[in-house]
Amino acid sequence: LATGLTVCESIHRKFTRKPKKPQPPPTPIIHFQDYTRAMTPLDRYRKHYLIFDYWNDELLDALRGSALNLKLCKRASTEALGELQALQGLLTDEVAVRLAPLIEERAKVNDELQRGGVGPSQANVLWRQLERQARQIHRDFFWRHVEDQLKQ
Repeated sequence: LATGLTVCESIHRKFTRKPKKPQPPPTPIIHFQDYTRAMTPLDRYRKHYLIFDYWNDELLDALRGSALNLKLCKRASTEALGELQALQGLLTDEVAVRLAPLIEERAKVNDELQRGGVGPSQANVLWRQLERQARQIHRDFFWRHVEDQLKQ
């Protein structure tokens, strides 16, 4: 009895019977939940605003960098323009009209970047133009300023 109680665990595992058939792994219960309907219009606007802010900063950093990375500029410009258009779709008509000229200006810059003929001097001009536009967007279309003018 004393040796049975004091024998180490490895010996116990050695002499215990193992099942002949391995047990099947448990099947997971998958229950998808749709969180898109749970978002309020303000949450959606805030999300797109923050994503726009991220891509705009990436574009400004890529234009201001010592080595001009056109691939990053093209991607960041396209994403920032798409987020601006998403913001416009979330705003009421009278506020969306104020955002339309900024989107048109951003589309022209995007077309210029997509063509690829941007040199260091042209990148500096574009950087100043986009910096001015970003300040205007932050001043006029910050999510706290337009939270009363969102579509339901």
